[in-house]
Amino acid sequence: MPPDLAPTSPACRTGAVLLFPNTSAEHVAVLGPGPRQGLQALSLCTWLATPAPCLGALLSYATEDGGSKLGVRSHCGDLPGSARFVIGDGQFREIPVMPLLDGKWHHLCLIWSSGQGQYRFYVDRQLLAAGSGFRQGYEIPGGGLLVLGQEQDHPGRDFGTAEAFVGHLAGFALWSRALLPGEVASMATSQGLPCSPLLTLADASLHGGVRRVAPRGNL
Repeated sequence: MPPDLAPTSPACRTGAVLLFPNTSAEHVAVLGPGPRQGLQALSLCTWLATPAPCLGALLSYATEDGGSKLGVRSHCGDLPGSARFVIGDGQFREIPVMPLLDGKWHHLCLIWSSGQGQYRFYVDRQLLAAGSGFRQGYEIPGGGLLVLGQEQDHPGRDFGTAEAFVGHLAGFALWSRALLPGEVASMATSQGLPCSPLLTLADASLHGGVRRVAPRGNL
């Protein structure tokens, strides 16, 4: 398949498709500015297709006081089929990502709310992980920078190759509330995004070799 054509999928109906071609530290998409207000709940959803043996750093949100306040990343050398859903200064829950590592398009959603510390992880509408007591009462601070494809300890800096994401992303969006299961299912069946996301790929500035590519299939 030519590199400038994304795989055919319902994901192609979501608009922009981004290609992260390899593990260069230069390849990053910056979604900014990030949330201006603190977040006591969030939902982040995206379509992705990766040929890599592990997920790498799908996203990272960092503030000027240092440290990643939100992230989804895996360490390829340890448990390639597992990733860490990070909220606030290194606190995390392990989530199973092996179903994503087959080179095909998949839809995922991660949802968290501070009140009871509840989190849910969906892949292709299926609930693969859930729990409570995760960062209960915590507020993710506003004013930081959200990037796709790299881990960062400080906003816009400290990128590397070890955890870089490789593959295609489409339909990424972040909300400041916990989405309902029906809303997740609607996105996974290409029925559009729920209202009022804080950030989408339309807000992305591309760096290094990240580029928008032509989707295949009917739009």
